[in-house]
Amino acid sequence: MKYFYLIALVVFVAFSLLAIPFFIPQAPGFIENLSWENGFVPTEPEVSLVFVGDMMLDRGVNFSVQKNFGGDFNQLFTELDFIREADIAFGNLEGPVSDKGRNIGSIYSFRMKPESLQAVAAAGFDVLSVANNHAGDWTSEAFVDTVARIKNLNILPIGGGNNYQEASLVKIKEVRGVKVGFIGFSDVGPNWLAVGSSSPGILLASDPQFDQIIKTAAESVDVLVTSFHFGEEYLATSTSRQQVLARRAIDNGASLVIGHHPHVIEELERYKNGVIIYSLGNFIFDQGFSKETMEGGVLFVKLDGKKIESAELKKVKLDSRFKPSPAW
Repeated sequence: MKYFYLIALVVFVAFSLLAIPFFIPQAPGFIENLSWENGFVPTEPEVSLVFVGDMMLDRGVNFSVQKNFGGDFNQLFTELDFIREADIAFGNLEGPVSDKGRNIGSIYSFRMKPESLQAVAAAGFDVLSVANNHAGDWTSEAFVDTVARIKNLNILPIGGGNNYQEASLVKIKEVRGVKVGFIGFSDVGPNWLAVGSSSPGILLASDPQFDQIIKTAAESVDVLVTSFHFGEEYLATSTSRQQVLARRAIDNGASLVIGHHPHVIEELERYKNGVIIYSLGNFIFDQGFSKETMEGGVLFVKLDGKKIESAELKKVKLDSRFKPSPAW
């Protein structure tokens, strides 16, 4: 009889071990909390991505660089090796970088020095969104000049271009055979700078071809990143409008949704097989009036081929000179 109970126990344990995987809910294509250290070995080439929020190198930031760093914008990036170490690094360029155009008269109007963009490139950025509410601060002439300067530095500008075809075309970075695509939209204007069939401008989230643009982009890449300048300034949680747009993007084939504009960090969300960060807050900005605006989110993503292996949100903090450094 004792052997009967022993055999029954062994059978029960064996069945339990076999059954465990069927009772652990997992979303296809998303692997959580696994890394090289705890025994996980990717089945496809591993690709590292890093995402940061708003970069604005004019106004108080420019003043600080001239005063504290002798005019050398490179000094803002000396503690940010993780940008260069990533296979692909992304940020939102909050306004034009140009010596052209004229100030349209907004109370908050930015135009960054051309040498500031050279520092951004030297820091290791590969992709920059130009779709934001400050894109037209110095007229479309400065915007066109900005897009050209970004291209000349071998950085991909997304969310805008010289015409509709260019702006709506997915931009692709291929790393170890994995095609990572980028597309960008602004949900906060400026509406007058909406890209036209033969006129320069930015892609708006209200574009009637919104869904099709994302679907078409997703079909031509392994992983699609969709960038949004959206939400309410200084609000620490996403709005229903942000949630609708971000989830629509994933429903249409995006794997990652990267948000910016609120100037503060908002929540990280897993939706279906995708990841949404609603706002990464400020990466470099001169908003020293609160703790929340003097820190920014950094989203580290690892891909296992076409799959998201992990997504981790960390922070940088800005000092009194508006220079960011890791807070981890």
